[in-house]
Amino acid sequence: MAFTKRIIILALMVLAISENTRAQYWEGDSWYNNPLGFEPVKLHTSMGFIIPAVAVGTCLLLTKRDTALARRLSIYNETGFGWGYKYPYTFMPQNNTGINFQLRRFMSIGVEFDVYMPRDDYNRTVGFALRPFARFYAFNRDNWRLYFESGGGFVYFPVEFPKPTTHDNRLGTQWNGTTKYGIGSEINILPSTSLMFGVRHLHVSNGNTKGVERNPSHDSNGFFVGLSAKL
Repeated sequence: MAFTKRIIILALMVLAISENTRAQYWEGDSWYNNPLGFEPVKLHTSMGFIIPAVAVGTCLLLTKRDTALARRLSIYNETGFGWGYKYPYTFMPQNNTGINFQLRRFMSIGVEFDVYMPRDDYNRTVGFALRPFARFYAFNRDNWRLYFESGGGFVYFPVEFPKPTTHDNRLGTQWNGTTKYGIGSEINILPSTSLMFGVRHLHVSNGNTKGVERNPSHDSNGFFVGLSAKL
């Protein structure tokens, strides 16, 4: 019952934040490409971080610390692949290394260092990102966990990304914001080691900080696999 109340509170909070947004998508996007895409720039560059931060803060205020939790800290490494659904349909391999701290049985926070490797007919570069995140666990068993994750940070590319294309003549920037959200699972394969896998949406843009004429965004969907170890 307590878990159900937390889920209801979180859902009402997200709805309240989203109430002032209009459900609209970039040209050519469909809702299934980006299910949380309420005004994508606002969601991805600010709300992608603000919503989980508000959710974590609210849950900490409304719930008591679980003193029975042990071995709260874990590290992980995962490899992911994403496929852009807008021209030039960028292929986006990633490698992510992070640390995760369990605040409650149903919630954790962490930070990860990401390496993006966009590949298409116009772009071939490497990006380096730092991204805080929050995870909310629908199930957290001793041997199996299922969670929703969201977080946003910054990514730096040695050259401007994305490059102009025949469909969009705008040039991106070296510094961008990045947001990832998705559903993941962990299954114990050893007492302290878990196999991680899931699906995820990735967004990269500068949030119009240089004006809309310098903000061609990247959006992709894909999956990830990796290993997590409790410390």
